[in-house]
Amino acid sequence: MAGESIIRVEGVWKRYGLPLMPIVREGWHRLRGAFGFPGEAPPILPWALREVSFEVRAGETLGLIGRNGAGKSTLLKILAGVSPPSAGQVWIDGTLFPMIELNAGIHMELTGRENVYLLGAVMGLSREEVTQRMGDIEGFCELGEWFDRPVRMYSSGMQVRLGFGVGLFVNADVLLMDEVMGVGDVNFYNKCLMHLEDVRSRGRCILFVSHNLFRVRRLCDRVVVLDRGEVKYVGRTEEGIQVYEEILRAAVGGGRGAGRFYDLVGATLVSASLRDMQGGVIETVVQGEPVDLDFTFRLAEKIEILSVHVMVESVEGVLVIWDLVDLERLLAGDNHFLLRWSEIRLKPGVYAVSFDISTGPFRKKGFHHHGVLSMRVAGPKADGGVYQPHSDFRLLEHRPLVVDPAAGGPPPAVSADRPDGGETGTASCAVGGGACAAS
Repeated sequence: MAGESIIRVEGVWKRYGLPLMPIVREGWHRLRGAFGFPGEAPPILPWALREVSFEVRAGETLGLIGRNGAGKSTLLKILAGVSPPSAGQVWIDGTLFPMIELNAGIHMELTGRENVYLLGAVMGLSREEVTQRMGDIEGFCELGEWFDRPVRMYSSGMQVRLGFGVGLFVNADVLLMDEVMGVGDVNFYNKCLMHLEDVRSRGRCILFVSHNLFRVRRLCDRVVVLDRGEVKYVGRTEEGIQVYEEILRAAVGGGRGAGRFYDLVGATLVSASLRDMQGGVIETVVQGEPVDLDFTFRLAEKIEILSVHVMVESVEGVLVIWDLVDLERLLAGDNHFLLRWSEIRLKPGVYAVSFDISTGPFRKKGFHHHGVLSMRVAGPKADGGVYQPHSDFRLLEHRPLVVDPAAGGPPPAVSADRPDGGETGTASCAVGGGACAAS
């Protein structure tokens, strides 16, 4: 079954129903036009989805990523049958369990056990089938005695456990997950990952919507990037995340003044730029090359005991570089700073550069300007991580397994070249003993 298309979406468009006033206004314009009176064209409501097409194969996890309002939840509702498309077609080969809102379909007055039977019946399972899986569901939820108490007494995390348990054990061919892993502790999250891997191994497919790019990297084989209802990219996860990062940077302008700001000490950031070793202004830094950050603060009055900070963040908001300099004082006027990074070993992508001033021995807030610069790092593509050091990664040797211990010691090692130029020796060990001899 692996490799077969289990979901096909072709040319899907979606525009939600027209409210009353636009309909009345459109009728009025048509009436005026029939009598020869000119009038403005009626307003056109925007499309929530535009020409969306993709396929999902059995055993695959496809991520849907995009900004708020990009159309991710609308697409999931169309796939779940909650909302019909305005145009286009959707094919789903198999049963589907929508985990869009985990408390959807859960009756607050019923117990957790009774709700499992209820949701199982909605999925077309008989009472006997649900009873056979009840032990697995109860063990996964880890609700203890609360499993037989009304759901209205549950916390939000307990409701998530109940809904997730039903979703994982109903054996649906397709799971639709919309930000459902944001609630719960680390142990629950790891347990969900383990069960999702088992779901994938059995040929089920998963559509996963999240703003958490770490989870997208961890779970998804491919991604679809949506923006303003249009598909911007379909393909490998890491490349799709880079496309999404570009969209985020463009949305906030990507330049000076794009981010958060406050000033409590009368400071102004007059200029800030990235420069190469020849002093030229650059926007793209080559991975492994040195770069200078040149900036000037203008102070209205002297500041005693302060720290000047420079922060570099990824699109996900992860702080990857934090440099600071402690100063006894900074005089009124223009103060020119230079920060040199001898080499940038960050993963290729776009990063935000921010500036901060803290004052006094307890580093009280003084000045902050977030996202002043965008620093683009160019280099070989990477599938994950943030920092990419110089590395030498190789196989040193291979030792075949000894099938029959009575046949003697292990055969000689098959070795690759050692980095130190030495020769690879062999070793023999007594079966069942702890002593080994090497030569």
